Order: sequence, then structure tokens, then C-alpha cells
Amino acid sequence: MKLKKKIKVADKWIGDGYPCFIIAEAGANHDGKLSQAKKLIDIAKESGADAVKFQTFKAEKLASKKEVHKMFETLKKYELEPKWHIELKRYAEKLGIIFLSTAFDEGSVDLLNKIDIPAFKVASGDLTHLPLLRYIASKHKPMIVSTGGANLREIREAIKTIKAQKNEEIVLMHCVSSYPAKIEDANIRAIGTMNRLFNLPTGYSDHSLGTLVPLTAVTLSACIIEKHLTVNRSLPGPDHPFAMEPNEFQKMVKEIRLLEKSLGDGIKCRKENEESEVKVGRRSIVAACNIAKGKKMIKKMIKIVRPGTGIPPKYLDSVIGRKAKINIKIDELITWDKI
Repeated sequence: MKLKKKIKVADKWIGDGYPCFIIAEAGANHDGKLSQAKKLIDIAKESGADAVKFQTFKAEKLASKKEVHKMFETLKKYELEPKWHIELKRYAEKLGIIFLSTAFDEGSVDLLNKIDIPAFKVASGDLTHLPLLRYIASKHKPMIVSTGGANLREIREAIKTIKAQKNEEIVLMHCVSSYPAKIEDANIRAIGTMNRLFNLPTGYSDHSLGTLVPLTAVTLSACIIEKHLTVNRSLPGPDHPFAMEPNEFQKMVKEIRLLEKSLGDGIKCRKENEESEVKVGRRSIVAACNIAKGKKMIKKMIKIVRPGTGIPPKYLDSVIGRKAKINIKIDELITWDKI
């Protein structure tokens, strides 16, 4: 099966061979304020994120008011006003950052599709909501699908549902649906497992504290890192406590970009900046005493010391037994033209 190595979201390629796509998850951290939502976009852009993501839902279509009343009331408080979407998208585009949002119902999908969102994000909780997946997939836009709490069978079924709508533009997101997630639950190696099993680019949506997990995920080929962002972690609200503050998010982005440079291309070779150290650090065959012209080389006449600018030690057996063409002084490099 051919690996779907990349997808394109707006003007950014995501997948093998491309920089990690970094999403600042604003989520509900706008606290119902348009000005705060814009501030989160500002911070995401200043931090170097590729995209900023919100959540689009209607509380009555997401939770039962009777069964989970407290959750319903919380969701109602953090709804992103429909009329804000186009304003926030335009604001993000003006700053040069991609606007994304997670759609939680068909009406939200329609709203986001109407404003021409470049990709759809699917929350972990909706991985098994196959009717919603089918509806989103029918819009034929890239889909970034989180898999927190899922097993491989459920992921396979979700992919099959999406592809049945002739939509192959899928990125999976490994995720741990715990807030905050424990380091020991991260299971970052699952990224590679999912990549191999499903032949799809795979990223990591992180809910842990700090940068250790997302940085490690990048080393294990995560093509997307998604991390919650807040203006202030001490603010009241469900997502603020485990989100990154501006300076922390900026630090993470910088570290990811440095890490990517350090990963290289995987080809083992000598780098240009190593040349001088190799000459100093490696060894050569050197005269251990004064060697007269015509003298036959024996082992006790030779020592192997730095620098590495003469005959390498691996040719020792080829040097022993040869005769000196000229007088060679003690501590002088023995070179092929001298023997």
C-alpha cells in the first residue's frame, strides 16, 4: 500500500520531509470574548505557530442538558459566536496564520465550510461518531483526526468511513484524552505504530504539561504538534490549567525548530565543521625514533599518535617492513613518499 506522505492545508504541506505543522489550540480559552480570541491569535502568530484552532459547537447539539447539566452549562458559556468566525478567520489571515476550528455537529461543519476553512479538525470524542465523520468527509477537505481513547479497530473504522466518501486527505493525531495527561501515559511510540499500520501521516495532540512529550513526538516523526494555548493559566475555565502560556508556547516552537535542524537527513557522513577536529583528533603513523635512510621499518620504530594528517593507523602492517627513502626524524610524520 502506498503511503500517503503529505497533505496540504492552506499553503502548508504536512507530512514526511516537511517541517512539523504546529497548531496553537485556542479551544475555549477565549472565555466568550472576541477580544480575547483575537489576543490568542496574536500570541499564536508571535509564537511561530502555523495555525490557531478554535472549537465550533452548539451546546444543545453536543451534550444532554438533562444527563450532564453541569457540562451543558459549561459548554454553553464557551460557545464561539457564529458571527465571530469570519472575523477571526480574516484577522488570522491578515496576520499570516492559518485559522482552523473543530466542528462538533453538521451545522458547525456547514458554518466552517461556508467561510472556506482549509481543513477540518475532528475531536477525539467524535472518532466513533461515524455519521459526523461521513458528513465532514463529504466536504472533500483535509481532515485532521484525533484518536484519544481509541483502539486500532475504532481508528480503522473511522478511516474507512472517511475514505468511503472519496476523501483520502487524512492526518491522524495520536492523543491521550486526559487533562492534563500524565507523562507515563503518553505512549509516544504509538505514532510510529499508527503511521505504519494505516499508511497515513500521524501527529500528536498533547495535553501533558511542559515540552518533553511534544519534543519527543517530533523525534518520532510526528508531522503535527497541537498544544493548548492560554493568555493566562490562572484564569477560570476548563482548558486554562493545562494550557501553555505565551512564553512557554514560544519556547516550545523554538525548541521544535531547533530539534528539526538537529535531526538532519539520516545520512551518516562527515560534516564540514568536523574537518579540523578530525585532523586533530585522529592519529597517524609517526617515527618513534630517528630513522636513517635505507633503514627497514620495524614496529618499535613507530608510534601511533595525533594529529591525523599522515598515514592512518589502519595501514600499519603495510608500513612495517618498508625502507626509509630519506632520514626521518623522531616525532616526524611518516608519509608514503618517505618510505
